[in-house]
Amino acid sequence: MFIKSPLGKTHFCDQISTAQEAIKFIQVKENLPINFVWKCEQNGKFLDKNYKFTSLSTVTILPHGGLQGGKGGFGSLLRSIGAQIEKTTNHEAMRDLSGRRQRDVNNEQRLKNYVAGATEREREAREKKEIKLEKLRRLAEGENKGKHDFSDPLYDKARSETEEKVHEAVEAAMAAGGEASASKAHTSNTEDDFAKDNLKRKNEGDAGPLQKKPKGLWIGQGLDELDDSDLSD
Repeated sequence: MFIKSPLGKTHFCDQISTAQEAIKFIQVKENLPINFVWKCEQNGKFLDKNYKFTSLSTVTILPHGGLQGGKGGFGSLLRSIGAQIEKTTNHEAMRDLSGRRQRDVNNEQRLKNYVAGATEREREAREKKEIKLEKLRRLAEGENKGKHDFSDPLYDKARSETEEKVHEAVEAAMAAGGEASASKAHTSNTEDDFAKDNLKRKNEGDAGPLQKKPKGLWIGQGLDELDDSDLSD
């Protein structure tokens, strides 16, 4: 039977039948203190000192005592922490059973799908190009094959002629308006000059002949109209 000491060493003894004998054997071999209390453990169970071994499993000698069981609550702590951790859906860093990264497997699959769809993409691009060229050809030839297209040569000719007539009429109206405004301005200027001449002549007739002012200073001017009584005063 193998016996493991508290110091980590393992000894073999085939003459031990109880737990007390195993403790004494280790005390002698390892020179452990006799007054210290020891306990014996086998297969995860603590044995009494008078217990007789029923199996040849390894026996471990440990100091007596130790801590009692904890209060618990560790499971609830783990559950609360796990609820705060965000679950991810990105598994590309994982490996499959062959040891390959899932990222590499996904990239390889995407590359295969891209190569497989190359022919289909080329066909779609060629069809789009043909449709575009057909539209340009019909537009150049003036064909009325589209759903919302309209092409009528007579209508186009009449529209162009109408536009030309409208432009000519607008130009003629603008020219006539310019001549009329010029003649009107000339007439108004003539009338203003005639009115000014009449007003000048009228002012000259009302004023009468001009009197010549005497040369020099004459202090008796204005005394002719005075009476003799005014002169005596």
